[in-house]
Order: sequence, then structure tokens, then C-alpha cells
Amino acid sequence: MGVGHYVDPERVTGGEVLAPGDRGSAVAGLQRRLSEYGYGIEKTGVFDAETETVVAAFQRHFRPSAVDGIADSSTCSTLEKLILALPK
Repeated sequence: MGVGHYVDPERVTGGEVLAPGDRGSAVAGLQRRLSEYGYGIEKTGVFDAETETVVAAFQRHFRPSAVDGIADSSTCSTLEKLILALPK
């Protein structure tokens, strides 16, 4: 009872993508949200190898239909849904 946290993943459709080498506030926001959800990730604003690994781990667990370490719109939307569903 109450062991896991789950939401239906957003369908993979394309859309905005954050990928290795990207920099800036969008990457920092992704890192902040991953950290807020509980992933141990440094918020650098650079989509580096660590970020790619964490995104792939997130995808493997919550959105396994496409595990590539690239933060597409499905990955980001699924992460947002999970954060909103956290108990307050």
C-alpha cells in the first residue's frame, strides 16, 4: 500500500528537446525538477554526461517506451506530472 509513485507517461510525439551539449535556463530548470523529484543531480545549466545519465534513468523507470537520455517533451511532461502528483 502506497509503495510506489506513478503517473501515466506522456506519449512520445517529438517536440522540444534538450540534449547533450545544450546550455542555459531550460537545462537548469530540467536539472532542478529532476533534483526536486529526488534524483541526485547537480544544477549546472549544462546538459552534460551526468544529466544524460539521469534523464535515461528517469526514462527507464517512468517512460520506458524510448530510453535515449534526451529530454524530449514527453520526458519533461511526465516529470512535471510526477512532481504535481507528489503529496503536499
